[in-house]
Amino acid sequence: MPGYRYRITVEPIADRKGDPIDKAPISFEVENHDEILSIVERLGAREDLPFTGDKSKAFAVGLKLFSESLLENRKHPLFDDLRDSFRAFMMTLKGIKRGESAEEAKEEPKEG
Repeated sequence: MPGYRYRITVEPIADRKGDPIDKAPISFEVENHDEILSIVERLGAREDLPFTGDKSKAFAVGLKLFSESLLENRKHPLFDDLRDSFRAFMMTLKGIKRGESAEEAKEEPKEG
């Protein structure tokens, strides 16, 4: 199944001292199974994360680009040490408790 296509551009602005960087921007195209712009909006609206604004956008885009690489290369030994930890991290980010499915996490609490 084809994914969503994105053009990512990184344009240098300033170095650590605030001086302009005289390098050309880089731009590349990627495919992702998720609709990244919606994820950026959802994460930006959350109040439980330690960042907002541009930091939230950078986190969301970076996370989705990395997670797609991890998914595409899941059998490569480079990612062996990350696999379980990353899965746990994503479940925490999505608010899913250990042993609970993503669908169960979306359900309303049951009256007991």
